[in-house]
Amino acid sequence: MIHENLLETLGATPVVRLRKLLPRPQDRIHVKLEGANPSGSIKDRAALHMVEQAERAGLLRPGATLVESTSGNLGKSLALIGAVKGYRVILVVDPKTPRSVLTYATSLGAELVTVTRPDAGGDYQAARLRRVRRLVEEIPGAHTLDQYNNPGNPEAHRLHTAQEIVKDFDRLSALVATVSTGGHLSGLGTALKERFPALHVRAVDAVGSAAFGHPFHPYRMRGIGLSWRPGNLDPAPVDSLHRVTDTEALSVCRVLAAEEGLLLGESGGAAVFAALGYAAANPGEPVLAIAPDAGANYLYETYDDQWLRDHGIPLDTLWRSGEDLLRHVRHPLHPPAPVAAGPVAASGYGQVTTGGGPA
Repeated sequence: MIHENLLETLGATPVVRLRKLLPRPQDRIHVKLEGANPSGSIKDRAALHMVEQAERAGLLRPGATLVESTSGNLGKSLALIGAVKGYRVILVVDPKTPRSVLTYATSLGAELVTVTRPDAGGDYQAARLRRVRRLVEEIPGAHTLDQYNNPGNPEAHRLHTAQEIVKDFDRLSALVATVSTGGHLSGLGTALKERFPALHVRAVDAVGSAAFGHPFHPYRMRGIGLSWRPGNLDPAPVDSLHRVTDTEALSVCRVLAAEEGLLLGESGGAAVFAALGYAAANPGEPVLAIAPDAGANYLYETYDDQWLRDHGIPLDTLWRSGEDLLRHVRHPLHPPAPVAAGPVAASGYGQVTTGGGPA
């Protein structure tokens, strides 16, 4: 098939079944590899959908400037979209952003603004959003998509990603998805429960994230969790929450690579750890974990021994084999807990005024 541009290759990402890293031989754990999208992550779906909505609403005109806060993947998506569609793209990032992500974005013409001073709690996200507000006010015609509160974010997954999953599964016992903006967790959870009414939706968050109301403290993982509750996080379809530590997520990433040939990002490692936990308690049930991106983003961090040492993660604290990992799956540091349905109000950190853009 011949495509007019790279954006047309978005979607239809593969689902792979784990072969070795299973609590029991009969377990059916599947991973949807969103790193197969054109810029390498699930963020391509929401980014393109939100951009097209803004274009239809007249909020993005030819040559306009897109300004967005990102920890990495949305920045790659917008850099690619900007290159194809002719937008100026300014990404507000911080020191945790992987080097490979920054190089990708700048190679496609995106400009970087780096926030170097965290808030008192060690968080950069709120500081990044404040910088976005300033830039939108200062640059004529600038627009921000506000991925944390824009309803087009979860809508992209209700309309598109969920439909791919429905085509792949006749029966699904559990969906396991990480929390970042709340977009794919909320969108997929809502849509897939319409197709599979008995579906168990397990949210996965970082220990240290405040997205579900826990106290915030710094953690090492990228692409998962927030220091506030984003407007796009809808707990109504969520049945349980599994909070995952840096050790658990990073260990899964490295074991999956060595034993399954799957090179995933850190949030994907967290999702698979939580999926393994669900499978251990529900033998033989079909489980789907969403891997938001590929490990190529983190080759010089997660998969680099010296980087881990330099950042206070001793290698002897990581589990190095599938057998060792599965022992910990049965006894996680933070066991999954039920989540009460009900509205979650954004704290206000994520609200970005866009001058009439999608809220």
